Parts: sequence; structure tokens; C-alpha cells
Amino acid sequence: MPHMHGWDEDVYLQNAELICCGKTNFNEIDSRPPLLSLIYAGVFLLWHSDYAAWIVTALLNALGPVFLYLGGRAFVGRVSAGIAAVLLAFLPFLVDADRSLLSDGPALTMIVLSFWLLVRALEKETDIRFAVAGFAMALSVLMRFGSLSSVGMLSLLVLAAHRKRRSIAACGVGFAAGILPYLSWSRVYYGGYLATLQNGWVNFGGPAESPLYFVMHLPLVLSWVALAGMLLCAIRIAYEFRQRSGHVPIESQGGGSKVRLPGIGYLWLWALAVLCFFSYLDHKEVRYVIPATAPLLLLAGAGLSVLLKGQRPAMRAAGWALLTGALLFVLWPIHRWLNSGFLDHRVSEEMVVSDFLNRSVPSSTVLYINQNYPDFAYYTDFQVEPLPHDGPELYSGLTVLPRAGILVAYRKDDDGTPIGPDLAWVDANPHYHRLKEFPKLILYTYQP
Repeated sequence: MPHMHGWDEDVYLQNAELICCGKTNFNEIDSRPPLLSLIYAGVFLLWHSDYAAWIVTALLNALGPVFLYLGGRAFVGRVSAGIAAVLLAFLPFLVDADRSLLSDGPALTMIVLSFWLLVRALEKETDIRFAVAGFAMALSVLMRFGSLSSVGMLSLLVLAAHRKRRSIAACGVGFAAGILPYLSWSRVYYGGYLATLQNGWVNFGGPAESPLYFVMHLPLVLSWVALAGMLLCAIRIAYEFRQRSGHVPIESQGGGSKVRLPGIGYLWLWALAVLCFFSYLDHKEVRYVIPATAPLLLLAGAGLSVLLKGQRPAMRAAGWALLTGALLFVLWPIHRWLNSGFLDHRVSEEMVVSDFLNRSVPSSTVLYINQNYPDFAYYTDFQVEPLPHDGPELYSGLTVLPRAGILVAYRKDDDGTPIGPDLAWVDANPHYHRLKEFPKLILYTYQP
């Protein structure tokens, strides 16, 4: 378990501190999805520790492969769903992502939970089952606003119900029961039902990336085995299409499923819709594509299962050996995390600086920061005032700070790029005086 955290991780932890402990020196609860912080806040009431948050996040992430198997077996069969679940549980990129306190992994778990609940509702159509599925979809959105793209695709499954209108109404009631309390809270505190979602969209930023960013980085997430499985799945579909003289079956590929479900084509559409949604955004990070792994890995499982369906026992045994060897080869890198120890005691420079500030300056001190301010907010109780990241707005703000405090001035960005404020400019300003220097940053006292 890592002891140090980054920007987004500290935001969720800080919002949890606000909810459970009334810590108000800084928060982004007006623009971040609330569910992960609510879970952390509940856990903090029992054990107020970063490690408690890490454990509950790991448990949430561990449920993802279980729900993927339960929901996927109706679409692609038990063997294919089992392969997909193994890939989701042990792919190195996803294992590494699960080590962080971010909403990506838990949101994927909520998405595949909704998927499974919808499949169960279709297998035995009752209002309560559709309502529970709708409620789970609302929780997916509250875990991560970007889950809306996946929820939109999952909601199409309701159209497969025999009693469409009643099922849609029940699912809608469940979704409303989950989302309306949050939207009402947003209306009361921030002036609009969608104010927090709009704030999250406005505050979401970063360097623009190519529209093909996720296509180019997909191999980092899925590995070559999963990509090979997707290719085999596509070849299988093309073969069946040809065998049926152009007729594409609409039944589930699960075999034995008593419910009429969309076929594998739906899984391709689901993955494509999610990829297109996140590709539309200017700023992109590889972890954003994690929601698309659910349908993509089910497709990979469906393709890889072809290796196990030889007509002769020797062919099936060879297929099992080939698949097992390929999976072991791909999953082997995760052993380095198992060998590195359970606890990671490394600390960041922000933690070191925060410890110095906690010991050295009065509790009423204000911190002015334009970089990594959620870190200082979480590791201290000082009031944190964010500054513009760079440019003329930053220097304008530095000349009119409202009260005495401490300026945290970074020498360079996290990726090594020099950023403002220019240290020579700060040193030449008579209102600022150096307090202490650190490798990445310098602390200045400020007097109006």
C-alpha cells in the first residue's frame, strides 16, 4: 500500500475529510463525483487512516472481475467470461491502476455491477430488479461523472425486455432514486441541479491530445493477448457471417441463456461508444479508457475461447496449453509488486514540506500555491488559496494577495518543465522573503 498520494487522490481524501470531519481548508466537492469520498468518509469513522481508504478501494476493485463474469456469461458463455474476468483481475496496467485512490477502478466495478443486474432483470423481469439495476447505474455516475457514456449504452439493454415500457419506467425510477438526492443537494448549495457536473466539466483540463490517443495507447491497457483475442473474435464473426450468407444472429452467444439478448455486436458498440466519448475530450490520460475494458475483455474472452473448442481432445489440450502459457507470460510482470512488500513507505516532497510547515508556522497561516495544492491541503490544516497556474494571471495575483501568508513556488513542473512564478521575479519583489528551500520548491513568506 503506498503511503504517498498525488493530486486527484488527495482531492478525494480531502473531500472525505470535509464530509466526516469538517475539514474546510480546501475542497473540490463542488466539481468532483461524491460517492468515493462518501465511502472514504464512512471508513474514516471506523479507522481514520490512508490505509483504510486504500483497503476499501482494493476491495471495490476486486469485485469488478466477479461482476464481469456474472454478467458476461449470458453474452459470451462461461468459459469466455471466465477468461475476461482473469484478464481484468490480473492485467498489469489494471493492477497498477488499482493501487491508486482514484475513482476509475471503483467506477468500472459499478458499471459491470449494473451490467450484471440488467442481465438478471432480463432473465426474470420484475420491476424491483430493473429498479435495482437503475439505482446501480446512478451509483456509477456518482462514482465518476464520465460513467454516463457507459450508462447510456447499458440502458439500451432494457429495450430487450418483453414489457419494455414497464421495464424502462422501473429502471428510470431506480436511477432517479439514486441520482436525485445528489442533484437536489447541488441545487441547494450551488444553485443548479447540474451545477457540480458543469463545474467538473469546466475544471477538467490539461494539454490537448490527438483524437487517436486511446487507439494508440490501448495496447498498454489490454496487452497483446487481449488484442489477439479481439482479433480472433472479429475473425469468428466474419466467418459466421459468411457461413450464414450474410445473416447476423441477434441471440446471445452465451449458450443456454433463456433470455433474448443483443449479440456480440452490442459489445463492440458499447466499447466504441465509450472510446468515442473519451476521444472527444481534449485532455486525455490512459486511465480514462478503463471503462471500455469491460466490453473489450469480454470480446477478447470470446475470441480466445475459440482455442479451447477443438474437435479432438489433443487440439483442445493444445489450446489450453497455449492460452495458459500466453496468460502467464502477460501476467508475469505483476510479481514485482508482490515482491516489493505490502507497504510502500516512500514520501513525496509535498509531504516533507507539509511536515515542516506543520511544525514551523502558526496554524492561522495561509498558503498560496499554483501547483499540487490539494496535496498541501490534505497534509496540513492551513487554509490553501490556489493561484493561476502560470501566465500574466499568476503575476497579477501575486501582486495583490489579500493577506500575509506563505507562497509555495515550484522550480519546475512534475514532468520537469519550468513553470512560474519566475524565482528571480519573486526574489526581486520586496513583499516576498525566502523562508526555506527544498529540491523542487522554495517557501517564501509574504507581507502585503
